[in-house]
Amino acid sequence: MMLKINKITVENFRGIKSPVILDFVKGNNSTSALIYGRNGTGKSSIVDSWEWLINSKIEFLTKEGVSEKDYPHKLSNGDNVYVNVDFSHTTINSVRAQYNKTRVTSPINSGEYAEFKNYTVYPNFLRYSDLQEFVFKTKGEKYKYIAKFFGLEKFTKNQSDIQASFTRISTQLPQYKVQIEENKKAISSITEIQEIDELKVILFINDIAKKYHIEEITEYKHIYKVEKALSEIVKANPIATALNEWNSFLLRLNQFYPISKVKQDLQDLENVFNDLKKDETNITKLILIDLYTTAKETLLHLEDKSTCPICDKLFEGNLEEHIALKHKALEELNNKRQDYILKRDALIKKFEQLNHKVAIIQSEKSPRVKESFALFYEDIDKLEIEIPKILAILKTQLKDVTSLDLSILDEVSKIDNISDMEITYKQFVLDLIKSFSEDEKTTKLAIDFSNLIQLKVAYTSYLRNEKKINYLSDICDKLGILFSKLTEFIQAQIQHTFTQIQTDLIECYNFLEGTNQFLKNPEIKLVVGKDKAVELEIDFVNEKITPAYKFMSESQINSFGLSIFLAAVKHFNSNFKFMILDDVVNSFDAFKRPKVAQLLAAKFGDFQILMLTHDQVFFDTMQRHFPQWNRYKFSSWDYTTGPRCNFSNNYTEEIEKLIIDDDPIGAGQKLGRYLEMVFGIINENLQTPMRYKLENTYTLSEFYEPLVKRIKDKLKSPNKQHKISILFGEFEQGTIFRNYCAHWKDESSQFTSQEIESIFKKWLEIEAEMYCPDCKSYCHYESISNTEYVRCNCGNLNLKLDEKFN
Repeated sequence: MMLKINKITVENFRGIKSPVILDFVKGNNSTSALIYGRNGTGKSSIVDSWEWLINSKIEFLTKEGVSEKDYPHKLSNGDNVYVNVDFSHTTINSVRAQYNKTRVTSPINSGEYAEFKNYTVYPNFLRYSDLQEFVFKTKGEKYKYIAKFFGLEKFTKNQSDIQASFTRISTQLPQYKVQIEENKKAISSITEIQEIDELKVILFINDIAKKYHIEEITEYKHIYKVEKALSEIVKANPIATALNEWNSFLLRLNQFYPISKVKQDLQDLENVFNDLKKDETNITKLILIDLYTTAKETLLHLEDKSTCPICDKLFEGNLEEHIALKHKALEELNNKRQDYILKRDALIKKFEQLNHKVAIIQSEKSPRVKESFALFYEDIDKLEIEIPKILAILKTQLKDVTSLDLSILDEVSKIDNISDMEITYKQFVLDLIKSFSEDEKTTKLAIDFSNLIQLKVAYTSYLRNEKKINYLSDICDKLGILFSKLTEFIQAQIQHTFTQIQTDLIECYNFLEGTNQFLKNPEIKLVVGKDKAVELEIDFVNEKITPAYKFMSESQINSFGLSIFLAAVKHFNSNFKFMILDDVVNSFDAFKRPKVAQLLAAKFGDFQILMLTHDQVFFDTMQRHFPQWNRYKFSSWDYTTGPRCNFSNNYTEEIEKLIIDDDPIGAGQKLGRYLEMVFGIINENLQTPMRYKLENTYTLSEFYEPLVKRIKDKLKSPNKQHKISILFGEFEQGTIFRNYCAHWKDESSQFTSQEIESIFKKWLEIEAEMYCPDCKSYCHYESISNTEYVRCNCGNLNLKLDEKFN
């Protein structure tokens, strides 16, 4: 069964405080709704609440740094924040999303929400910002955009997740491969084994075991038995123990050294920093450097070098010199900043390496070594604490650093001192090792024990890294296959959908852009050879052009984007024909905006639509075309209440109300504006010859007389008179219309309510003969194969038929 909306209620959400109720029922029939309001009156909060209802988040706000905790109105304290939708359906009565203060990312959904979600898989709302983005998106971004509106967003998300996992693992694999090569080198230096395998490693271990009459092993995992037995022998030989400890420490010392000195580098960085801070007020202006660069280059190609190429204003003085000086000042400042960044990044790298080396040297466990190097380890312990603090300061953004004086820290001096002690420390350890190595037997015992321990560490790490490489390689292979199959599936679905919607896409676009005979028949095409990219194609003078925007204006590309949305929405959510269009006509020319209304009437008459606009003319157009819609005006916005929302009348209803209220001046002025708008549309449709006016503004009289003449010229028949010509004759004879045409803007010229009413009613008779309620269009003139027609867009209203003549 078709799901129909009865009512949408929003309270305490975003810019809405007091409840805003939008009714989608009129005279016991389901209908659509139209909202007019200037920017800043809270219209978009309605669209945001709908997106929150179906997605639990508002995507474009997330991109702007707005989180779910910001959704409630500031005065609500997070209480009673909800959007509620009532339906006309056998099983789905209502759904509700309520703000969850304890878990802001998970609204409390109630009603028949799960069943409702089955009806609204496809995103059924479109903002003007979506169309704007669509114009400038890359091929890959257009792919994501179109996939979203084809209901494939969850698959593209999976695709992106797989790609991210594949990239992450692919990045890890080389690291493990480097580590395993290091393991091989370590094993080879200990055992002289070139091709590493477990049997050769076991043989080496057993050679050591034989020397000391220790039981041999058959599997590597039993190395601990040899290690334990040999450890007991070493413990029984104090000299061997000491020799082993100093050999192990020498290994760590060689891994620790060399370390870079940092004090001078820090002083250099601080000098650059202090120089930059002198000009801190201009640092924020560095974003303008590209603008000045472009302006400087542009001026070279302009004849008039006194006018600003950005704002077109005349500059008092030498503009070229002024921009060159601005550019030079910012360029010098930018060079200093780049110098700071390079020096800072180099220091960050040094301190990160030092932090790693501190961890290596701190792994020493021997009390003997720790006692001999007590002062050294005391300094190392302090560095362990201070280095992360120094790194945090260095990684702070320049604009957030108020002062930089790291070079005076005691720890910085300690680093340089430790660097200077490399030769001294190493020589001290070598001398000790030499003194303990006088007994050959003891020396061999220490070396064998050291080799066994080092082999255990290196080979265990080798086995671990080998498993990681095999495991991750296997995952990469499987992810590659999965990604490829998912990509093929998505592309197949997108291509299938392209095929499904192509006819509607062409019809929608050609409807909107029908006046342009050179651009037609748009098509969405997957880019061959790329996983995630689409291009837009268009017929330009009967030639296929890709990408389409080579010959398209922003308005025409927006027509393309809107046509894709409308064509797709027609195919998805087939049991819930509802969509929201938020200010989507912003970039359309005035002549094209009525076509949006006509398109909706022609192809989407079975849809419920929520249309939002801040354009008064378009609002009036929609009111005239869809009198059965409910209409709302957001007249203003107040922090304590939100939008001031009132039910709105269309032109006809407002004029009638003013007449009933005996306000002839108000009724006359409202009627005058309405007639100016309608006369302009009809004259354009009939291609009425008119005297050209540079300012392109016309009075009622200037519109009216050419219109009557054009109608008499194009709607004539021998010995017969057209109904509309007769009505125009009555219009002038039976009313004071000509006097009204000349004076309707003049409040001092008084007309009675009855006089305005007579003009109004007589015009409605004429308009009813020229306006088609089916396709929402006034009749237009066209000549095809030397045959003239005066008819509406759908052809149901044909003013040339014999029955229209008396």
